[in-house]
Amino acid sequence: MSKISDKTSKNNDLEKFQNFLRAFGAARLLLQRAHEHGSLIEGLVLYAALADGFCRICLVLKEQLEKKNEDINQKYIYQHEDESNFNERKIYGLALDKKIIDKNLFKELNTLYDIRNKVIHRFFISEVEYTHLEIVCTRYEKVYDQLYKITYNLESEQIKQGIGMTISGKYTEKDKIETRSDVFKKIKSGSERNLAKTLGCASVEEIIEFGSKRGFFKKCKECKHLKIEHFDHKALQRTKTKVHNLDTYLSTCKSRDCSCKKYR
Repeated sequence: MSKISDKTSKNNDLEKFQNFLRAFGAARLLLQRAHEHGSLIEGLVLYAALADGFCRICLVLKEQLEKKNEDINQKYIYQHEDESNFNERKIYGLALDKKIIDKNLFKELNTLYDIRNKVIHRFFISEVEYTHLEIVCTRYEKVYDQLYKITYNLESEQIKQGIGMTISGKYTEKDKIETRSDVFKKIKSGSERNLAKTLGCASVEEIIEFGSKRGFFKKCKECKHLKIEHFDHKALQRTKTKVHNLDTYLSTCKSRDCSCKKYR
């Protein structure tokens, strides 16, 4: 993805668009992990999400070229809980109507999405087998390559015409660091508010209640810092098995300037 012009940052809903963009890097990183671990169902879901995301960003870019502005049509990149929005098939259809994708790619996108739905919703009641997904993911990778090129061409056209949100320029080391930071925010931001939204909570109270039940907010008798500050989060993230006893990962306190070695 190219960098976004400063003018676009004036958009009141920029955070929604930033969330949308960082999802590309996060999904690709998670997809790489899925490949490494042979997680075919996770890979399938991520490929479907990336295909949808590419079509959506292409619709934004195309509309900007047509209208000769930098406006970001929010209906393509964000959905509020209380409203219906364009689902994947609707997005594929719009991309076809706008001549962003051709009929062959449109057909392949719909076929692969049918398989995705069969795996998610009819794994028990259809003939689908787990190993079939190796072929499906291979087909999705080809679709990914096609959509990536289409997106690149639309961005290049914006640069050529001087229209839209895309600007040319090389990424500095600082840009790369900021991009990586954004990507990891989509994977784990640590925001209780975001977690509450994902779980459909009216507030963060449910999250706090969950933490309280697990004892995360109990203070250490030694240093008086919360139990949650004693967890070795990196070790927890590295584990490949389901964790039943989080106390296994209790370590030195992570609070600033604290030397407590063990939670008591």
